[in-house]
Amino acid sequence: MEFSKLLKRITVYILCAFMFVFCAVAIAIVAIAIKVLVLKLAHQLIYPIFMFGDLLRGLEIIDLLNILVFAIVGMGLGLATGLLPTQDARKISTVFLIILIPIILAVPQIVKYNLWVGDIANDDKLAVPQAKTVADSFLKRRINQDGVFGFYLYTGQFPMVPTRQVQMQELERLEKQINSKFVRVSGIPPTLITIIMGICFWGIRIFYFSIAVITAIAHYREGLRIVAK
Repeated sequence: MEFSKLLKRITVYILCAFMFVFCAVAIAIVAIAIKVLVLKLAHQLIYPIFMFGDLLRGLEIIDLLNILVFAIVGMGLGLATGLLPTQDARKISTVFLIILIPIILAVPQIVKYNLWVGDIANDDKLAVPQAKTVADSFLKRRINQDGVFGFYLYTGQFPMVPTRQVQMQELERLEKQINSKFVRVSGIPPTLITIIMGICFWGIRIFYFSIAVITAIAHYREGLRIVAK
């Protein structure tokens, strides 16, 4: 009799744990899907708009969607905590929340990089692997880092990304000319301007990250409060 009760209890624990993990994964997938969908729509409809699109890209305006996305994540995980029949339920769901936030924030960066590579492939009529090589070479020259991480670092300082090899070459040449003239006129070194721009754009990113964290925590607590009733 005792053995059957123990077996039943273990089975319930396993099922509840499975349901919680399933809910957490489903919440993450929904959140990522929303961000990726909006990102692709912005890439097709908003960012191509002359000047205005580049401004919105630099401001990463679609990251305001973090309010909705992380409200869903926080509330969902908070409610899902009720599935765990253990005193450590809150600790477990908190760990999941800490893990999910950076994952949900990171995936769109991968999508942005791939969209950029796709634009290079389309504009220069290249195969995707060749376009990726061109993109990585450009990033390597500019910030000595390639791939998704290099793209993330580059767009943290320069929101406009060239999509043709000619533009990449022209961008580097024009930047040198502009910097030279700017130094002669103002006396301010171009490095300082780059630092200021970097601070501005990274400040925007930190702001959006803060919104994501605060929103997730607030709605997570609200979900826990609902479950505790």
